[in-house]
Amino acid sequence: MKKLMALLLALMMTLSLVACGGGESEGSADAPASNVEAGLLRVAALYDITTMDVAQTTDNYMVPMNIFDRLFEVEVQKDGSTEIVGSLCESYSVSDDGLTYTFKLRDGVVFSNGSGLEASDVQYTFERLLTAGGVNDDIPLEVLGAEELKSGAADTLAGFKVTSDVDFSITLAAPNAGFIAELTGPAMSIVDRETMAEVQNFGIACEDTIGTGPYKITEWVVNDHYTLEYNDKYWGEAPSVKKMVVSIIPDASTQNLMYQNGELDILDLEYLDSAIVESTYKTAYADRIISGSRVGLTYLAMNANHEYLSDVKVRKAVQMAVDVDTIVASVYAGDAIVENGIIPTGVWGHNDQLQRPAYSVENAKKLLADAGYAEGEVKFELAMDSSSSSNTQLVYQLIQQQLKDAGILVEIKPYDESSWLDLRKSGEMDAFIANWTMDYNDPANIMYTFYGSAEKTKLRSLNYADEEIMARVAAASGITDDAERMAEYQALEKKIVEEDAAWVPLLGNMHLFALGERVESFVPYWAGYSNFYAKDVQLG
Repeated sequence: MKKLMALLLALMMTLSLVACGGGESEGSADAPASNVEAGLLRVAALYDITTMDVAQTTDNYMVPMNIFDRLFEVEVQKDGSTEIVGSLCESYSVSDDGLTYTFKLRDGVVFSNGSGLEASDVQYTFERLLTAGGVNDDIPLEVLGAEELKSGAADTLAGFKVTSDVDFSITLAAPNAGFIAELTGPAMSIVDRETMAEVQNFGIACEDTIGTGPYKITEWVVNDHYTLEYNDKYWGEAPSVKKMVVSIIPDASTQNLMYQNGELDILDLEYLDSAIVESTYKTAYADRIISGSRVGLTYLAMNANHEYLSDVKVRKAVQMAVDVDTIVASVYAGDAIVENGIIPTGVWGHNDQLQRPAYSVENAKKLLADAGYAEGEVKFELAMDSSSSSNTQLVYQLIQQQLKDAGILVEIKPYDESSWLDLRKSGEMDAFIANWTMDYNDPANIMYTFYGSAEKTKLRSLNYADEEIMARVAAASGITDDAERMAEYQALEKKIVEEDAAWVPLLGNMHLFALGERVESFVPYWAGYSNFYAKDVQLG
């Protein structure tokens, strides 16, 4: 049966290649800069997308970000700050109790196939995320009646009311002051109800994947490239980039050579060794480098159910034994900032007064001794996703050595990405290092994800035990007074990091890009994704 399903899937993918066009792109990514067609942007990705359907992915966002719109977007201001602005939503209001949001859509918006945008499309988007069996239902689950719809006890989402073609309201089950921020995330891309009723391969076939955004997907050759072209029905200002070809180049060194040969217009420097960035790009291409904050952080997670890591003194010893300043200097060549908490720099609610234990091998050893452990007795496995960037893998090695210096023995064990995720979700992973990039600018995006319930902490192998704190984390989003909500998040963060030592914050690194001679300017996505809006690129 499994073999049959695999054959059927392969057949579907073959058909999608035909539907998306299997030929060679005009103005392909390997053409030299002087011969490139006007309006073409050539970029590369390390791995191919698996779907264009945001209901089914939390990673493949390049296509959805460019062919769909959301009700709101995050816009980067000239001073580097961010602002939430209306996109498909023209205006909105919130009831006094913070439960009901009333929206008005922008007039005259159509999807790339000519179908008009209506409030019923937004309702369909919310309901589909709950019923498609996908991975992005967190936000719709906040709406009144979501659980009933998801379980099949109801046919529609009770809290969603359409009052006209452009007017609708959403009533939440509980107040959430960060709800508008949540609606800016790629997962909340709006799809067309009428189109979805007619097509069979949404997210796989190009012609079936329709949005209101500035581009449409015209070609996808699996593990080779995909092509986005300007949507002439787009409601907004026409972008400088009229076509973008994303080539799948799984080797960062090959991408490096392609950029230097004039075959790529933007090079993401994240997966290049920092030594190459320092010696080559910060010298020969210094005037072509731009950077944006990742607005996220690299962290070390520890399993509180582990034989040794269940002891708060051991966890505090781990915090003390990790020298983040050395990691920033040696691995990232200074292109990173030390983080002391859970809420990253650049996110609303960040607390720059939070303190981590000072780095001290001697104090870490003393804590272990006070806890009754001999040197070398505390041991645990540090599980590594083998697809992690070279920099992240170097962080693993440095932390292993730093912990060894303090008498803590750590074995780095690599897993393929799928096995790593499965082990982490089981709640049985001893410890791991990972990167978190914010999806929307609100503390709940990270605080609730990691500590909003016992189930959430288990899914990330944290197994945090304080039920009262988790309940407060879950309730914090309902605080409608901004100052009160910020104070609550910061108090919770202080308890988790400083008192419970349940989290080892490491760093937030800058995301560097090198611009080719054809690119006049580029605004990276506010959260530091490798994915970005092509309309934010200005060609020369």
